[in-house]
Amino acid sequence: MNLVKHISVALGFVVILCIGCREKPPLPPQLDELTFDTSYVQIFPSFGGFTEPEDVAIGNDQLLYVADTKANRVVMLNRAGQILSAKNMLQPLSIAQDSRLDLLVGGLIIATNGDTVGAIFRIHLVSSSSDSAHRLDVARIDTVWRELARPARRFPSITIFGDNTYLAVRTGPENVSFIDPDDRVLQFDRNDNFITPVPALTSRNGSGITDISSPTGIASFPGVRDFVLCQHNENSPNYGALWLRYESTPDFEGWLPRFDPSEPGENSDFVRLGRSLYQRPEAVAIDPARRDVFIADAGRDSVFKFNNRGVFKSESFGSAKSGGVMRKPTGLAFFERVLYVLDGETGHINRFRLTTDIPR
Repeated sequence: MNLVKHISVALGFVVILCIGCREKPPLPPQLDELTFDTSYVQIFPSFGGFTEPEDVAIGNDQLLYVADTKANRVVMLNRAGQILSAKNMLQPLSIAQDSRLDLLVGGLIIATNGDTVGAIFRIHLVSSSSDSAHRLDVARIDTVWRELARPARRFPSITIFGDNTYLAVRTGPENVSFIDPDDRVLQFDRNDNFITPVPALTSRNGSGITDISSPTGIASFPGVRDFVLCQHNENSPNYGALWLRYESTPDFEGWLPRFDPSEPGENSDFVRLGRSLYQRPEAVAIDPARRDVFIADAGRDSVFKFNNRGVFKSESFGSAKSGGVMRKPTGLAFFERVLYVLDGETGHINRFRLTTDIPR
């Protein structure tokens, strides 16, 4: 496909597609050509100063939190981009906030034998002291889970349900064990007690819809226990993203795939494009009002969007369409119709809004 120069101006935002920009790789041929009638435009300025960050979240306190991985810190910002406080931590990878305003962080600790060990931490932001309330630098931190027996395991993503129970994505280099492979999604109760791995997800490195390999991101829908998981898809037969719905009946309780290609007539874009669309999916975010799903792909320098019925949306965009600012999206957050894209290469948070959502 020839690269054509497009120039669109929307309320002061200018997006230029040029030969020098890295264009998103062509989408699978069965997709209709993307249109530009409704598209995402950048909100300026972006928020910078991070070093190979891996995750961003907007908390229930409406503040931004960044896992600033290579800078070994977790950062709190207001939505104007001003840093309010920070806490030193060893290579934080993931971050989420529950309704008690505690932060759950996947990071690392140093064991007594010197090993670097994957762990989950709870940061207590709410304090009885007015001097230390809602400040990361002085907040108490507890280590709630650690992988001492398998130190190479990591926790790249966490999602929290409305009752403060949560799921933590775990990954690692060893998946030969059928009983306890590194790649799992672990369930915890609201008091950080481990319950069980999510039984629906397995690590067989096969082609089943619920097979997982190198999971990277997870996000849950508000008001329910459904979630979307993404995983590395390069050189793997696995689906790049899985949509799981929660079901509770007298005969069954747990998660099942919402879109299953083994079902007759199943042709949802979410499944149909599951293997061909992605290269390196890294993060998931959900619009709580529209229930749209966003998936960041660091391999394609792109953000893909599906509606709540699993239909691929033409508002999906890549590096060139974003004006070249998006190089390696590693984190996503969504709040009040603004999409926050954390870029691990440039160390910036870039903000985008649909042209139809811009106040007039």
